[in-house]
Amino acid sequence: MKKALKRMHPLGLLLYFAGIFLFSMWSRHPWMTGVQSICLCILYFYHENSLRRIFPFLGVVFIAAITNPLFVQRGITILFYIGSLPVTLEALLYGLHYGCLLMNVLLLFSVFQRYFRCEHWIYLFGSTFPKLGVMFSMAVGLLPKYKKQAKLMIDTQKQFGKESPIRRAMKIFSMETTWAFETSMDQLDSMNARGYGLKKRTHFHLFQFERKDALCILEVLVLCLINGYGYIKLYSKFYFYPMILWNPMGIRDVVFMIFMAMQILLPFFGREGSYVSD
Repeated sequence: MKKALKRMHPLGLLLYFAGIFLFSMWSRHPWMTGVQSICLCILYFYHENSLRRIFPFLGVVFIAAITNPLFVQRGITILFYIGSLPVTLEALLYGLHYGCLLMNVLLLFSVFQRYFRCEHWIYLFGSTFPKLGVMFSMAVGLLPKYKKQAKLMIDTQKQFGKESPIRRAMKIFSMETTWAFETSMDQLDSMNARGYGLKKRTHFHLFQFERKDALCILEVLVLCLINGYGYIKLYSKFYFYPMILWNPMGIRDVVFMIFMAMQILLPFFGREGSYVSD
C-alpha cells in the first residue's frame, strides 16, 4: 500500500486525498464521522506502526469533548452541574463529534504530507500556473526544513553554556529568521538561473499517465459521487440541539458506510498494479 501511494500518479493522488478531505471536513452525521475516524486511524497506524503516535490525536478529541460543555449549555439532557453550570449530554456529544472531525483532518494531512511532495505540485500546476505551482511546492517544503534547522540550532546553543529559556528562544528565533531570508534569496537566484519566470519553460519529471492511472482516477471519482449523493440526501443534516433524535440504522446506512470506508481504504483493496506507475 505504501508503494502504491508513492507511485500513484499525482492527479490520482490529489483527487484521492481531496475527496477524503472534503467528506471529513464537512461530515455532519456521527455515523459517517465514526467510520472516517476508524479508517483514518487504521491508515495512520499502518504508516506509523505505533499506537503511541495516535494518542496526541485522541487527546484533541478528549479536549474538545470536555471543553465544549463548559462553554455551551444548550441541550435538554442535563448530566450534572459544575457549580451553577449545567453540563448537558448534547453539548458533550457535540464536542466529541467535532473533536473527531478535527482529528480526522489532522490524521489525513499527516499521511498526505508523506506522499504529496514538491514535484507533485510543480507537475500539476507548473505548466498552467507556474507561480502557483512554485508557491505550493515551497510551502510544502518550508516547514520540514524550518523544523530541522530549528532543532539543529537548539542542539548547538545547548553546547555554549546555560542561559534562560526565554533568551535562548529569542536568539534561536532571530537566527531562524535570518537563515530563512538568506535561504530564500539563494533559492530565488537559483530559480532565476534555471529559467523560472519565463513564459515557455519545460521541466523534467518521471510521471507518466497510463491506463491504470485512468482506472484509479475513475474509481476515486465513482466513490466520491456515491458518497456525495449519500451525504446530500441522507447525512448533510444532523441536529445535536436541543435534543438528539437517532433514527434506527438500516441497510441503506450500512451500504453508505461501507462505501465511505472503501474510499478511504481504497489502496488496501486494489491490486498494486492498479495504482502504480512504473
